[in-house]
Amino acid sequence: MTQPTIETRSFQAQTKKLLDLMIHSIYSQKDVFLRELISNASDAIDKVRFEALTNPELATDGKIKLEPGKDGRTLTISDNGIGMTYEEVIEHIGTIAQSGSEAYAEKLKELGKDVSAPDLIGQFGVGFYSAFIVSDEVTLETCKAGEADGVRWHSKGDGEYTIERMPAKPHGTRVTLHLRAQTPAAADEEALPDTDSDFSDPWTLRKTVKKYSDFIAYPIVMDVEKHEVERDAEGKVVPDGKTETKLVEETLNSQKALWTRTVSDVTAEEHNEFYKHLTHDWHAPQQTLHFHVEGMQEFTALLYVPEKAPMDLYAREQKRGLQLYIKRVFIGAEVKELIPEYFRFVRGLIDSSDLPLNVSREVVQQDAVVARIKKTVTTKLIHFFKDLLAKDRPAYEKLWAEYGAAIKEAFHYDPAVKDKIADILLVKTTKGEGWSTLAEVAERMKEGQSALYYLTGEKFEVLREAPQLEVFAKKDVEVILLGEAVDEIVVGTLEKYHDKELKSAARGELDGLPESAEDKVKQDEQAGKYAGLLTKLKSLLAEDLADVRLTTRLTDSAACLVADEGGMSPQMERIFAQMGQAVPEQKRILELNPDHAVIDAMYQLAERPGTDDRLKDFGEMLIDQALVAEGSPLKHPAQFAKRVTDAMARAAIL
Repeated sequence: MTQPTIETRSFQAQTKKLLDLMIHSIYSQKDVFLRELISNASDAIDKVRFEALTNPELATDGKIKLEPGKDGRTLTISDNGIGMTYEEVIEHIGTIAQSGSEAYAEKLKELGKDVSAPDLIGQFGVGFYSAFIVSDEVTLETCKAGEADGVRWHSKGDGEYTIERMPAKPHGTRVTLHLRAQTPAAADEEALPDTDSDFSDPWTLRKTVKKYSDFIAYPIVMDVEKHEVERDAEGKVVPDGKTETKLVEETLNSQKALWTRTVSDVTAEEHNEFYKHLTHDWHAPQQTLHFHVEGMQEFTALLYVPEKAPMDLYAREQKRGLQLYIKRVFIGAEVKELIPEYFRFVRGLIDSSDLPLNVSREVVQQDAVVARIKKTVTTKLIHFFKDLLAKDRPAYEKLWAEYGAAIKEAFHYDPAVKDKIADILLVKTTKGEGWSTLAEVAERMKEGQSALYYLTGEKFEVLREAPQLEVFAKKDVEVILLGEAVDEIVVGTLEKYHDKELKSAARGELDGLPESAEDKVKQDEQAGKYAGLLTKLKSLLAEDLADVRLTTRLTDSAACLVADEGGMSPQMERIFAQMGQAVPEQKRILELNPDHAVIDAMYQLAERPGTDDRLKDFGEMLIDQALVAEGSPLKHPAQFAKRVTDAMARAAIL
C-alpha cells in the first residue's frame, strides 16, 4: 500500500462556477440530489455486475445503503459497485471538462440572470455536484474493484478539494454529505416546497426514495429502529412487559424494473422519474414509447424523446446509443448499434431475451439479433412519429423543431427509409410562417403546376426574399424553403414525393409553372430583341459564368444566379468546403429580367457601334448584386464597392 499523501488541488475554473451555482441558485426541488446520487450508485453496480460476467470473483448482490446521522446532520450514500481509481476520481470528480462546462457557462451568459439552472444542468451530466445543493461539505471514499488502494476525496465547494490514497476496502463508493443548517427563507424570497426538509431524517429519506427511485433494480436500504414488545407463548403482549429496540435493515424501494411491467400499468409520473434516473435530465421527456416484441425475436424497448436537444447533438464525439440489458442484466450503456444515427437523440434501453449474457462488444457490433432489434426499433419509431403527427400536431411540431435536422440525416444514412421519412417531414414554405408536410404542399399545388418547387439556403429570412422566388409569388405558387445544411442531401436523395417531382427554384430552366399563350408570345419577342446583348455578355463574362440568358423567374430584380440542371448549389459548395473537401469551380448561369429598366439600358449600350467598357462593368455588378441577394459571399467585395460608388457618381453628374 502506498503511503497516504494528501494532495490539495484547485477545481477547474468552470467547475468552480458550477459549484457556486449549485450552492446559491434557487431550485424548485432540492431533494433531486438524492435521486442523482442513488442513480450514480445504481450505474456503478450495473458496471460491476457486467464485469462479473467475465470475472466471477466480482459477483455480488448489489445494494445501496442510506445512513442518516441526525445528531451530526450527515447523510451517507454507499454502494458496492465498481468504484473508482485515483485517476478516475480526478478525471470525473475533480473536473467537469467532459461535461461541457464551458458551453454551460456560455449558455448562462446568453440567457442572463433569469436562467433556471435546473433547465440546463441536466444537459451536462453533472449529477454528482447536486450534492452541494444541500451540503456545505462532501467526502467521497471509493475503491475500484481489483485495485490495491482506495481513494478519499473531500471538498467544501470553495474552489479546492483534497485527494489521498487510503487502505483498500471492499469495492464500492461511499459519499458522505455534511448537511447545511436549516434556515427559513428570507421574507423577500420565494418559499420553496422543501425548504424545511431534513435529509438526515429517516422519514424524509423514505419519502424521497419512494418518490424518485422506487424502480431502481437494486435494494435501497436503511437501518431503522424497530420496537419489539414482550409476548407470551401464545403471542399475546405481556402487560408491563419489556420493550426491546433493534436496528433492522429496511428496504425502501420496490425494485420492480419499470420496463418489465405491462405497458398500460406504468403511469406517466413513473415514466418521468425513471427517465430522469436513466438520463440525469432535470426535465420530463416530451414523448415516451414503451413496447414488447415477441416472435422470431423477443425484447422490450423503453424509449424516450428528451424535452430539449443536447447541445452536442451534432458533435462527432457526442455519446449516443441505448442501454442494453439481457434478461434484466445490464450489459452496456450507449450501445449505438441498437438505434440508427438519425435517431440518436432518443434515450432509453433495450432488454433482450435472445442474446447470451457473455456477449462481447465485438459480438454486439456484428450480431444478427442486434441488427434485427435495430430494424424493429427504427420501424416502431417512424410509425410512432407518424401517429403523433396525425393525432397531436402541436406536440409533433415541437419535437420536429428540436430534432428535425437530425431526423433528416436518414436520407444520408438510410436511403431505404426515405419514403417513410418523407411522410413525417415538416417544412417551411412561402405560404405563412408555420410548418407543412409535403403532402399538404402537394395538395395546395396550382392547376397546371407539374412539380413541387424548393429553394435551399442558409437562412430562412434570406430565402424568403430571394429574387428566384419573384415569379412564384406573382403566380401564387408555393415554394418549399429549406434552410438547413442537411436539406441538400434530402432533395438530392428524395427527388420525388410520391408522383410529384421535386424541382429547385434556382437550378436549370424554369418550367412546369402555369403559363398563358400571351406569356409565350411575349417571351419569344424578348428573346429576339435581346439576342445581341446576351451574345456580348456571354463573351465579356465567360471567365465567371457558364451562360447568360433571359428568364421568367424575375419580376422586380434585374438579375439572379442559378445553377445548371446538374450543377452544384452554392449551399452544397459551402458544405463541401466546411468539410475540407476540394470543390471544382462551379460556373453558374446569370439570368436577366427582360422587363427591368437596367436590362433595357444595357441593351441600348449593346446596340451602339463598337464595344462600350461599361457593359462589362454593368454585367459584373449584376453578378455581385445577385450574390448579395442570395446571401453568398462576393469574390471581390472591394471592386464591387468601387463600381457602385462610380455608378453613383455618374448618376449624380447626370
